Amino acid sequence: MAEAHAYLPNASAPAGYREDIEVRVPHGCNGLPTVEVRIQIPDGVTRVVPEIKPGWGIDMVMRPLDEPFKGEGGVMITETVDQLVYTGGNLPDRLFERFTFRVALPDTPGQMIFFKTVQKCTDGSELRWIEVPEGDKKWFEYEWPAPPLMLTEPEGPQYPF
Repeated sequence: MAEAHAYLPNASAPAGYREDIEVRVPHGCNGLPTVEVRIQIPDGVTRVVPEIKPGWGIDMVMRPLDEPFKGEGGVMITETVDQLVYTGGNLPDRLFERFTFRVALPDTPGQMIFFKTVQKCTDGSELRWIEVPEGDKKWFEYEWPAPPLMLTEPEGPQYPF
């Protein structure tokens, strides 16, 4: 894993589980602070709940689901988070920051999903960690790779009770 990129410190998780996802942004922007971070939530990922991030505001941009489903208590879930947008903070160039949120992962072992991440800098420029592999090319072979997460086969149910 290239440390100069936005990345997930845990690059795999059991398919179908509820997991805490942490996107790490390892630096600011070419000498300037980062003041906004946008994380695109992959298709199939639902029940997104961001962790409180002191010093940063969090906006959840929503999108409708193609197929609504019943949630807890029988309530129909018709939309999910499309993007998490963190603003108002200040990530200096030589420091790193963690952006954590809880999700329900798709139940598709063997699938690789990507959390496209964009940093906005104080001068308005952006670092766009959004490239997704195509063909035989691996994610780490790209200049601006999106942080990947491999969905693994669960060893059993998440909550065996």
